[in-house]
Amino acid sequence: MKRFYLLLIAALLLLPTALFAGGAEEEVVDVEMAQGDTQFEGVLDMDRSTAWENGRPGGRFVVSMLSDPKSFNPITAEETSTTNVMGQLADSLVNRNQDTLEWEPELAESWTISADERTVTYTLRSGLQWSDGTALTAKDFVFTMNQVALREDVSGSTRGVLMQEDEDGHPVMVEYTYIDSRRLSVTFPQVTAGIITQSTLAPVPMHIWGPAIGWNESRDGLEYEYTVGTDEDGNEVIIEVKDPGVDYAAVNSFWGVDTDVSELVSCGPFIVSEYVPDQRVVFEPNPYYWKVDDNGIRLPYLEQVVYLTVPDLDTQLQRFIAGDTDFYGMRGEDYAVLVDRQAELGFNIYALGPASGTVFITFNQNPIEGEDDAGIEPPQLTWLSNRTFRQAMASLIDRETLINNVAYGFGYPQYSFIPTASPYYWQGAEAAAFPFDPQAAADMLDSIDYIDRDGDGWREDPDGNKISLRLATNSGNSVRESTCELFEAEAEAIGIDIDYQPGDFNALVTQLVATFDWELICIGLTGSVDPISGANVYPSQGSLHMIEPNQVSPRRAWEQQVDDAWAQANYTTDENQRKAGFEIIQRLWIQEVPWVYTFNPATLSAIGTEYGNFYAQPIDGYGVLSQLEYLYVK
Repeated sequence: MKRFYLLLIAALLLLPTALFAGGAEEEVVDVEMAQGDTQFEGVLDMDRSTAWENGRPGGRFVVSMLSDPKSFNPITAEETSTTNVMGQLADSLVNRNQDTLEWEPELAESWTISADERTVTYTLRSGLQWSDGTALTAKDFVFTMNQVALREDVSGSTRGVLMQEDEDGHPVMVEYTYIDSRRLSVTFPQVTAGIITQSTLAPVPMHIWGPAIGWNESRDGLEYEYTVGTDEDGNEVIIEVKDPGVDYAAVNSFWGVDTDVSELVSCGPFIVSEYVPDQRVVFEPNPYYWKVDDNGIRLPYLEQVVYLTVPDLDTQLQRFIAGDTDFYGMRGEDYAVLVDRQAELGFNIYALGPASGTVFITFNQNPIEGEDDAGIEPPQLTWLSNRTFRQAMASLIDRETLINNVAYGFGYPQYSFIPTASPYYWQGAEAAAFPFDPQAAADMLDSIDYIDRDGDGWREDPDGNKISLRLATNSGNSVRESTCELFEAEAEAIGIDIDYQPGDFNALVTQLVATFDWELICIGLTGSVDPISGANVYPSQGSLHMIEPNQVSPRRAWEQQVDDAWAQANYTTDENQRKAGFEIIQRLWIQEVPWVYTFNPATLSAIGTEYGNFYAQPIDGYGVLSQLEYLYVK
């Protein structure tokens, strides 16, 4: 079951700064944090309490991008320069609500999940059309998966995600089945919380892509046919059944950047009307887009959207100040430049809320038990394995000082691995966490007899060992370096010797995932709206479990409780059960303190005052680009 789950969550999103190219798993990040917060005068809170306003057609919106798209191919795209463009040309079956982040209908008007919770059946809205006027049916979705995305000759990560294992460990492919013109079903080999996440796809137009690769429905059918064989090492593998007349590899070069953009067909809010390399991508409304507002006006409202290629952040700032663009995702250093020019230049700065990533100090509890084992030994292992000691260390995290002095006030205290915007965040996390309290930390250390025995100002354990620990983070990341320096000072003030040494990021990661020869590390992970992405971190078998990765079975009682709660939260499709399971994990993580969180950076956006319906979230996929069909000129 564990092996299946790790396969299941692989590779749903890609980040250019990620340690692991791959997916819907947590990833170690080596990035400076953006900064911004409503503590500063002139910054507005993002109010998402209202529904989308009814706007009016017309207007233009210009936003800058760091680079050109690498293609116009949504199947092979693995970089945001392409997905930012193609996201305007595609809608999914269902999507998360921009405000609540709960699932809601999109191209599908409804869906049902079978009694065994392994099959989801989608019913499409009636009258859907592609931007060329061709009917969009369930065949488009099934063709997209079975004849394009799942094929071994096609680049991209989808096939790896949906090639899974059944309960007996045999490889199987997730089944996409055509029922009728408005219905399709998706069947998984086992129950998983990812049944919606992994089945809600955006289609490509079968009437264009089929002929492009030589596929013919009457000859080749819609089904993905395969057998199970063995490779040269004796491992069971999926063997595709292919028609020799179909050139699946042709998908990889289809809709490249040399394509006449008039040939690109959309089921999203926009079509591409112009592409000038190194300059711009221009969008205009899809005349057959399915969404209408309460007044019956077809969306999108904007008559033109322009992505300007501006490959330098400082230049992007200057283009915004000059009025060449209407939106700017701010850095902390931009606040002083922009805050007093809002009225003059006609824009507002909004604080979207805490970013979704995490920054924390983690405690190594990985023992050396054999000659070939990696890890740490007593006395350091003894100290770090003591829960009261870790709780004392957690009481030395001065979040407010970090926010004020390190992040210049642009941040929020963090207490959980789940973003506060997520529906799975436990609202009791702050109250349950250990607050900054050096005296409480000292009292906890006294209670376990970690005291200054010789009067030299440093605490020793009951065996007389001076308590001294190495703390590492990646050099060059000023926020993490400052976090370590502040923690070092607080620990030394109560008699704990911290030897802080910044180092190379890649070497740090090697320690985390391979050699395990570290004691304390300050590091960060990407985070996600759905904590299912943390399957490689929070269960005891996870490769990024850090305190002791890749356990065959949980060593500690609380880790068994986490594993059980993880199964409760993720081997189900019941949302209430999922939330209950994640609450248990958050409670345990706070109480047991395998690591302690610091703060979330705040996210700032500047946008022209003339635009309505700007309700962005500080989460990937829910920023301004995800709501352009609703944006309008007031």
